[in-house]
Amino acid sequence: MINSVKPFYVYEENNCLFIKNINEKIDKIANNIVSYCANFDDNNFIHICSIDTNGRLIHFMYKNGKIRRRNLCKVCHNIFNLKNMRLFIIQNYLNIFLVEESSIDENCYRVSHFNFTFSNYNIQKHYFNNTVKTDDFIYKLNIDDMNNMIFTYNSISNNKNSKIDTHTLIFNNSNRKWITTRSSLRSTCTFEKFNSFSTIKDDIFEYCYSIVYKDF
Repeated sequence: MINSVKPFYVYEENNCLFIKNINEKIDKIANNIVSYCANFDDNNFIHICSIDTNGRLIHFMYKNGKIRRRNLCKVCHNIFNLKNMRLFIIQNYLNIFLVEESSIDENCYRVSHFNFTFSNYNIQKHYFNNTVKTDDFIYKLNIDDMNNMIFTYNSISNNKNSKIDTHTLIFNNSNRKWITTRSSLRSTCTFEKFNSFSTIKDDIFEYCYSIVYKDF
């Protein structure tokens, strides 16, 4: 459990990524980093995902004081448009959510979701374009009692009135695809009334974009 993990601190300084453990030992993880996120898996291994100055996604696994690094793929072309990235892990699958601001419209964003496991790194990529910020959030992300991710966002319709549509999707863990709540066997009202418990793990999912992600 997370409570049994010794405290550590992940931080960025001068575009370098560091990790400090309970004994104040500091390890330098990487150079040229512009954004990062971290979380624990079920075995209490620390996973850190970052984006470097070339827009590449990099995965680090911190285990017994040792770092395993894997360069994955290029995820963005303009690192200055990056707003935030988040990581959480379900059933040994890593889920990274990345927010990029539009170069044209300051209220328009692209949310990217990358899903993979560190055993084979077969990455599934999902993009939510034309996402708009409303009511002080870009997107909402929660997890239900069956470990399903529930994703809610607003987008602009392609019409003259620029109507804003609200979408709620659920992630199918079997085929690693997003489906509408109408396609799910569970009723739509189940998701509309969903409330997560106030735990450390669930707090990461709520209003993800707004959390300052540094210490654990």
